[in-house]
Amino acid sequence: MEKIHVKLYDFLDIGDAFPTIIMGVLNLSPESFYKGSVYDDLILLEKTALQMVHNGAKMLDLGARSTAPWSKKISIKEELERIIPSMELTCKIIPNDVIISVDTQYREIAQQSLDIALKYKKKIIINDVSCLKTDPELLDFIVENEIPVILMTSKSVPGDLLTIEEIIKESKKTIELLSSKGYDNNKIILDPGIGHWIEEKTHEYDMKIIGNLEKLHSLKQPILVAISRKSFIGTTLNIPEPEKRLNGTLSATAIAVFKGAHIIRTHDVNNQLSEIVKMAESIRRSI
Repeated sequence: MEKIHVKLYDFLDIGDAFPTIIMGVLNLSPESFYKGSVYDDLILLEKTALQMVHNGAKMLDLGARSTAPWSKKISIKEELERIIPSMELTCKIIPNDVIISVDTQYREIAQQSLDIALKYKKKIIINDVSCLKTDPELLDFIVENEIPVILMTSKSVPGDLLTIEEIIKESKKTIELLSSKGYDNNKIILDPGIGHWIEEKTHEYDMKIIGNLEKLHSLKQPILVAISRKSFIGTTLNIPEPEKRLNGTLSATAIAVFKGAHIIRTHDVNNQLSEIVKMAESIRRSI
């Protein structure tokens, strides 16, 4: 079967034959479900970002709006006030071969983030959990600027797809839409949307998606998995506190990599995670 391979900018290959990419999560939203991931202090943000890069992160995901369905809603103005200083700082301190992922659903946030990145000659990718459905203008921005994009596959609202078959069906539609506008499909990364995004999506659905992740390879796009400390782990292990879900996260991460994930979005960028990822991908390549 044809191997998945994209070159995201000149310095980063992503695909079956390349090491799994680690994306470190830098939350700027106090509303986030895992308080240990919130860095609303710029000094702490700088320290953590540099440590993540030192520990092997090739992407840093900056998000100023909690996307959990129960979270407090904020305005675009407030999202900008949170992300702009952090974007400035991150661009100043990280090496040029680390990509900044801007976790947003809005064109205005993406545009101002791109302006800052260009000023510092850094590269970005847009991470949209709504699959370009919240703000139609973000789709135009992506196409106009040829910016790489992570799309969490969704039909109407973030995370509303329950099965791997639904995810494949809706992903094809989005890929075809972007392609019809002249967008280079090599810039698309797919996120299957693990998590309790809608009431109907219980932990059983999340586990089945992870267990069948290799089926997404039929789309020939790199796969990002965001499972770090999420509720399906807490429900399965009867651990309500996200702070105590590290072991479950590491276990699920190993399986996701073995099943074909190319990028792991995680709160915990350290040697333990790196070794687990490397072991899982080594076993995957041996079969």
